[in-house]
Amino acid sequence: MNLKSTVLISIFIIGFVEVFCQEMTNQFSSETDTLLIKTNRIKGFGGFNFGGGFLEFQDTTNLFNYPINLPKPLTNVLGIRIPVDFKSELDYIDIIKGQLPSEKVVMIVDQNNNHSFMDETSFSLQPIDWYSSENSIPVTFLVSNGVETGQHQSWIRIGSWNSDIIYGRDEYLSASIFIDDKNFEVGIIDQPLSGSFTYGLNPEIALLSSELGKKDSIKVNDLIKKGEYLQLNDFYFKFDSINNNGSILRLVKENSFDTKTGIQVGMLAPEFEFKSTAGDIVNTSNLHDKPIIIANSCACGGDTKSSQAYFEIREIYQTNAYVLRLDSFSENQQDNWTINMEDEFNKDSDIMYRREYCSTICYVIGQNQRILDKFMITDWQTNLPDLLKN
Repeated sequence: MNLKSTVLISIFIIGFVEVFCQEMTNQFSSETDTLLIKTNRIKGFGGFNFGGGFLEFQDTTNLFNYPINLPKPLTNVLGIRIPVDFKSELDYIDIIKGQLPSEKVVMIVDQNNNHSFMDETSFSLQPIDWYSSENSIPVTFLVSNGVETGQHQSWIRIGSWNSDIIYGRDEYLSASIFIDDKNFEVGIIDQPLSGSFTYGLNPEIALLSSELGKKDSIKVNDLIKKGEYLQLNDFYFKFDSINNNGSILRLVKENSFDTKTGIQVGMLAPEFEFKSTAGDIVNTSNLHDKPIIIANSCACGGDTKSSQAYFEIREIYQTNAYVLRLDSFSENQQDNWTINMEDEFNKDSDIMYRREYCSTICYVIGQNQRILDKFMITDWQTNLPDLLKN
């Protein structure tokens, strides 16, 4: 082998080792533009909010693709298979529910994923604990990272809520990142996929700790969606992507955050034209003589608090700010600042500032056109007074 070939191979090996070590240790230089970050599954939800969905059990006949023996003396047995990845039939979390002679309802989870319920311990169905992982159940499953399949361990929560049974993964992703001599911890969740163990639908990242301290709870304005920007000291990094099982996070440095338009705090707020329920057509570009409050409200699930919060905000701040209400109405309320999301004319405002039918997020836009804050509308008494002093 000649000298030139030896040098090229050496350069390749050094480069490969450097990238590999960066991925494994999450150590980077401030000159690095792309951060490939290894994450870890953490039990519980940390400062995030636990999310779950409803379980609907069914007859076990032909449910499982393997023969099962049902533990005695369990009767009235029903089962469910919950996909580990909603896009794949690769693996499932298998659960059965039954009744003991005492009429007590118990559940059994195939925790070790060996396609048997005989070697597992049953547990009684208790009210869901939204705030504690004390009763979390460890599970083992197969999931793909997008290239290859591997076995993983995590946790789930199961419990009753009213007359329903709630199920959700009891984990978030965490990564410790070192940039030069500074350390940051970030956390990642994907609430819409809370029933699976993948992170590809609507992942959100938040800074959990830095040299400034550790956050005990994560608020709406802390959550950065994919495509938005995470600030790590003096640098902004775009949340570019995360692989299927959440094991590798990709952040890309952004040097012109101040020019970006979006609904992230600090960005230039998107302008839009809307038609009020009174029939007026207004462009927000003409409203920058005062701050603008965009208040989402919703009656989903019988919610009345978000609507009440809007009326309270308007009562107090309508002189000092433009207070716009975004909602969907079966009967249009005649109002100059109320925007009906069911009106096709208001599609742009729906896409920009509502995004979800049941949104209750409130945005505050400064006279400099930048997003000053965003929060749950019911938290307005905590957030608005310091932003908009009478």
